[in-house]
Amino acid sequence: MKPIYTIVLTAFLGFLGACNSEETTQTNNQNTPAANTAQNNAGSKNTPSSVQAESSLINWLTMEEMEEKMKSEPRKVVIDLYTDWCGWCKKMDKATFQHPDVAAYINKNFYAVKLDAETKETLSFRGQKWEFMPNPNGRKGTNKLAAVIILGNSPTGRIGYPTIAFLDENLNRIDAYPGYRGPDKFEGLMKFISENHYKTQQLEQFLQKFTPTIPG
Repeated sequence: MKPIYTIVLTAFLGFLGACNSEETTQTNNQNTPAANTAQNNAGSKNTPSSVQAESSLINWLTMEEMEEKMKSEPRKVVIDLYTDWCGWCKKMDKATFQHPDVAAYINKNFYAVKLDAETKETLSFRGQKWEFMPNPNGRKGTNKLAAVIILGNSPTGRIGYPTIAFLDENLNRIDAYPGYRGPDKFEGLMKFISENHYKTQQLEQFLQKFTPTIPG
């Protein structure tokens, strides 16, 4: 795994011209269609204030807040990458992130970041500034940081929402998983990461033997 700030974005910039951010994305390890976002933030799009205002059970942080907490207590990080036009993101907010068991597990084992992938604000992460990249076709663009978190080492990959990404305790990218997941499916994903199964097997292998405690 490479620190995400070292990934070169040149190839991705060329890819943006062919990518329609409002298309559905290919899902990973599931049959549910990936698509379209979460809470529409009031004010700064780099803050999860609107989510917390709706009494979210998860302690959502900004990237800056997460980095500050990592200094005293390193944890793995789960990042919800969404957009304000994405219906599946809104559904995941209500059905998955508001599930008490999911929220309790995330709060205990992760720092949780909610990141608007299309924010035009310049984001700060690991000492670097990450700016918004307009789409040459005139459609909505993507923030560079969101693109790197989603695509990793595959700059010609497909961007879709929601995408759930994970960082390790050193802020290195573990992986990103596109598509809606209900509470039972998300339980398997978060335990796959938190219990370090990702170091020895693929998600598909883990899920074949995993029995959710959350009803489907």
